[in-house]
Formats: sequence, C-alpha cells, structure tokens
Amino acid sequence: MDDAAGLFELTGLRREPVDLLEPKRQDKNLPKLIGMHKRRLERMEWECLQARDAWRELRVEVRTVKQEWRDAQQHARDFWADARAEFFRMEISSGKFRTAKGAYERKKLEAEQVHIRAREAAQWARQAGQAYFLLKQQVRAGHLRSEKLDILQKILHEKNNPPE
Repeated sequence: MDDAAGLFELTGLRREPVDLLEPKRQDKNLPKLIGMHKRRLERMEWECLQARDAWRELRVEVRTVKQEWRDAQQHARDFWADARAEFFRMEISSGKFRTAKGAYERKKLEAEQVHIRAREAAQWARQAGQAYFLLKQQVRAGHLRSEKLDILQKILHEKNNPPE
C-alpha cells in the first residue's frame, strides 16, 4: 500500500473521489405546509357551517317577524272594519267611533313598528347570507389549493424517488 501512495506522489497524479449520488434529504417544509393548510381548511369549513346555521336561524326569525307583521296588519284592518260596521249599523256612538279610530291608528303604528323590526331582521339575514356564501367560496378555493399542494407533493416525491 505504501508503494501505491508513493506512486501517486511521484507521478503527480491525484486520486479523484468517485461521484456517488447522495440521497437527498426529504424536505419537511412541504408536508408541514400541507398539514397547516389542512388545519386551516378544517377551521374554515367549521366556520362556514357555523355561518350557515346562523343564517338559517336568522331566516327563521325573519319569517316569524314577517308573520307577526302580517297578523298585526290584519288585526288592525279587522278592528277598523268592525268599528265601521258597528258605526254604520248605528250600534256605537260617534264618540266611541272616534275612540275606535284612535285605537286603529295606534294598531297601525304598532304594525309599522313590527314592519321595521322585520326589515331589520331581513337586513341581518341578508348580511349573514353574504358572509356564509363568501366563506363557502373561500372553502372551495382552499380545497383547490389543497389539491394543488397534494399534486405538487406527489410530483416531488416521484422526482426524488425515481422507480428503479
């Protein structure tokens, strides 16, 4: 062996290292990114479900308040129709008729207050619906990004681990 080392020194030849492919270290960043993305996507899906439930509850409330408004309007109309009928049949005096007219005006105002509540409830439901559909759109975009990341991970895995 000493002769071989001496021979390289005398001739000026150097021993070159053999080029071997070193196994590439797996990059841990992409799996971490995919994991983080999936957790965020699960959170967004949960928030989307919560937004949908809130929107549905507000829609039920809108239906309830609108029905209260219709009932209040009908009650005021019925009250006024009864008062007029009694007056024209001469069953009540003009003083009682004026009192009934004042009560009718108050019932109309109450119905108008219920209508205002119904419009506010409809506005809240509309906003909740817009928030829900925006979240739903973001969840869909998140699923597309997730698919892209999965495809990228598969391509990188095939590139780093070619079939032998």
